[in-house]
Amino acid sequence: MQEILDVVVPIFGLMAVGYLVARFKLLSEATGDALSRYVFVVAVPVLIFRSLAGASFAGANPFWLWGCYFGSVALVWTAGTMIARRLLAADRRKGVVAGISSAFKNTVFVAVPLLQRAYGEAGLEPLLLLISVHLPLMMIASTLLMERAASLDAREAGTGAASPSMKAVLSRVARNLSTNAIVAGIVAGVLWRLTGLGISGPAGEVVTLLGSTAGPVALFSLGMSLTRYGLRGDLRAAALTSALSLVVLPALVWGVGQFALPPHWLKGAVMTAACPAGVNAYLLAAHFKSGERLASTSILVSTLASVVTLSVWLTLVG
Repeated sequence: MQEILDVVVPIFGLMAVGYLVARFKLLSEATGDALSRYVFVVAVPVLIFRSLAGASFAGANPFWLWGCYFGSVALVWTAGTMIARRLLAADRRKGVVAGISSAFKNTVFVAVPLLQRAYGEAGLEPLLLLISVHLPLMMIASTLLMERAASLDAREAGTGAASPSMKAVLSRVARNLSTNAIVAGIVAGVLWRLTGLGISGPAGEVVTLLGSTAGPVALFSLGMSLTRYGLRGDLRAAALTSALSLVVLPALVWGVGQFALPPHWLKGAVMTAACPAGVNAYLLAAHFKSGERLASTSILVSTLASVVTLSVWLTLVG
């Protein structure tokens, strides 16, 4: 139990410090935004680059990892959407938001420091393989489903709003991904790995030092951002999406992965699946102007509840 506390308490302690600093206005909201941008644009891409360039991956097949994880994501996403539509009488866009909130994980701000602290550098290997697919796949699926739902809702409402073509949607997503710093870190890490050159000397030390700031700064800035996500309603829906996110999804990944994944990859996949909802759920909801309260409340509820659920999952998987 002490080992679990040694992992969990510092993680949520840093988040709590960030929250209190923002709550009492010791640092401005603009500072919190700048720290978040530093994490996304500098620290995490550098960490991904360094880890991909030097990771061994132990000869395991990443397709089993992707199949176990994203197959479970598809089931939970569908369940979240159906629950919102049938039990909560949500429209199609809000149903998609519920699915996103159930399945889109905070891989940058929570999973990276969690796995690094729990399992060391080896713990990042399955996470890096998941991140390399997670961001493009989830963003494309989220955008396409939201565009389709918005079109159908508009048709039912009689507004006659025309939906953009599939080509236009994919072009916009591709353009956004091409300028994403995390994608750049993945590509650079893979290319450097192919050269066979190591990362050493003063340049390697700079890369290591920058990458080591990713976890602490990510947690601190996430804590600052939680002051924005109050309990704005949709508590019942947020509780359901959080239960799917924090309990059902990692349980599915754990159950399926036991038959296909090596032990340390299984642990990494389960703990990634057990992380709270990511901020992308709210960003997509705000962009499409539907389900913002559900997304923001789900982020807050799942983040607070993960203090307990992450401890439980760490105990179960070891």
